[in-house]
Amino acid sequence: MKADAAIELTPEDHDHAMMEVAFLVDAFASTIDNVMGGATGPVGRVAGRDMAKKLPLHLGDPSLAETLAVLNERMKSGFDVSVASVTGNVADTTVGTCFIRDLCDGSGKKTGGAACKLYHAYFDGIVNELMRRPVKSEIVEVGSSCRIKTVTQ
Repeated sequence: MKADAAIELTPEDHDHAMMEVAFLVDAFASTIDNVMGGATGPVGRVAGRDMAKKLPLHLGDPSLAETLAVLNERMKSGFDVSVASVTGNVADTTVGTCFIRDLCDGSGKKTGGAACKLYHAYFDGIVNELMRRPVKSEIVEVGSSCRIKTVTQ
């Protein structure tokens, strides 16, 4: 061990850590999905709303596009959410980089499953709290990038 107690990690160490996180996220999401009978939305939304309350953001009365842009900036290390178009209260977005998709790929799980649904409900909860309006996202397409339709009331 080094005198300054720094830990040297190899790329293999990172791969092993990613697999462990993937296993834990999958177990957590699958358990919630099984317990809730597939209705993970309320759990994710409550968690997202709680998270948003802790963000040091005061957006006033933001539009959907403004809210998504702020969140993209805050979450860019793990997610890349780009707004393709906004018409009124509906945003069509593309999720490029996605930590959850990486976890699914790393553990051999199908994209769009329990972990994705839980994450999108969590994201909806964050947007809901920041905009102070109900929000519902629909996963339109999954793959190397995903398309999401987000609607506010």
